[in-house]
Amino acid sequence: MHPGLFLSGLLHQLGAGLIVAYSVWKPIAALVLFTGMWALALRFLPRRDDRRLALVLGLFCASPIAAFIGWSGVGGPAFSLSIDFITGELWAGTWLWGYQFTALAIGCMPLAILAYERGREGGPRRMLAAAGGLGLLCAWLQPWQGVTVAFVLVAAELWALHRTPRRLVAAAVEVTGPLLAIAAPLVYYLLLSRFDPSWELAGQVNELPRWDLHVIVLGLLPLGLPALLAVRLPAPEFGDVALRAWVPAGLLVYLLPFGTFPFHAFQGLGLPLAVLAVAGVRARLGDRPLWSAGVRGWVVAAVVLLVVPGTIYRVTELRDAINRGYQPFFLEDGERDALRFLDDTPEAGGVITGVYLGPVVPAYTGRETYIGAGSWTPDYDRRRRETQALFSGRLSPAEAERIVRASGARFIFVDCHGRPDISAAVRGFTDPPRRFGCATVYRVRD
Repeated sequence: MHPGLFLSGLLHQLGAGLIVAYSVWKPIAALVLFTGMWALALRFLPRRDDRRLALVLGLFCASPIAAFIGWSGVGGPAFSLSIDFITGELWAGTWLWGYQFTALAIGCMPLAILAYERGREGGPRRMLAAAGGLGLLCAWLQPWQGVTVAFVLVAAELWALHRTPRRLVAAAVEVTGPLLAIAAPLVYYLLLSRFDPSWELAGQVNELPRWDLHVIVLGLLPLGLPALLAVRLPAPEFGDVALRAWVPAGLLVYLLPFGTFPFHAFQGLGLPLAVLAVAGVRARLGDRPLWSAGVRGWVVAAVVLLVVPGTIYRVTELRDAINRGYQPFFLEDGERDALRFLDDTPEAGGVITGVYLGPVVPAYTGRETYIGAGSWTPDYDRRRRETQALFSGRLSPAEAERIVRASGARFIFVDCHGRPDISAAVRGFTDPPRRFGCATVYRVRD
């Protein structure tokens, strides 16, 4: 049960197409992300020019280090891939490129923390309720960000108890509500990982080696270096400490020895880093405006460096990902017609197809697929090798039948991406093919 996908499912049942039902979240996510970043800048940066600079950096910063390494080839492909990986986790463009719920969760993070700050110590109780609701939504959409918010609240409260006279019981009562709200979806996900075989599988196949320390340092360096200027600034209030605790809390989530895919803990860390970076620079500038003589040129140069080359590099990477054809960002007319045929055919049965179209089969046909997304496919590497061999046209009829029979599929679906004709290999155990332009569907006989 996922709140965003549940609502998208309702829209689809009401007649919206699959793409529309999912993409409707993109403008909502962008608005919430903007609002969260703006609220963060408004709370900690008194000057309007500083707030605008923080907004630009928080939402548009894309590491120039990744661009330099990617374009120059320094360190080799594996090193470049790691830097691209951490940069993609930190860049807001990635979140809005199909990961709308990530952007929505990250936008809720500052709103939850700021709502709790307003509601604590005798503030409006509705703000504590809002903090709990936002924290719950954040953890339900993205558990890594939910845990980060919980760590931030606890760390800031512990600091407040140490620095200011306040009863421990009162602090515990106020923070317990939001923490329980955040914990609810986390417990739900924990139960799924223990009792649902698909979730257990996802936890296994997403076990990847963590980044080396120098990758983390380089990933955080563009905003982290100027943010260090704010480390020694006074932090008199709860919110000041919460802002400073945000990045360490995210790193702690990344280092936890349990959970799935810890790399997502880095998502959203650019927001507090941008605010801290601008606050640190402001401490050095005094009262001079950012657009004053002698300052304006440095500000423009910094923004261009932190936004332009990295964005060009990331967009180029996205374009290349589409052009490589590893995933079906677009469907050919024949592929769509073949999927519609599989959807309309009353006979039950799963589909065996290639890696390219495997993930879309369940969505467009309601049928099981032999190979789908890597995170959810048992024995993914073996199935990938088998399907690649089947659709390469190199197998003998006996080998092709063995693979298809073992898969349990009722239909063979050949996509439009230059596949050779496999009719001779499958003719002995399939009905005559149904051709849809460049796509073909075979029915496997009993």
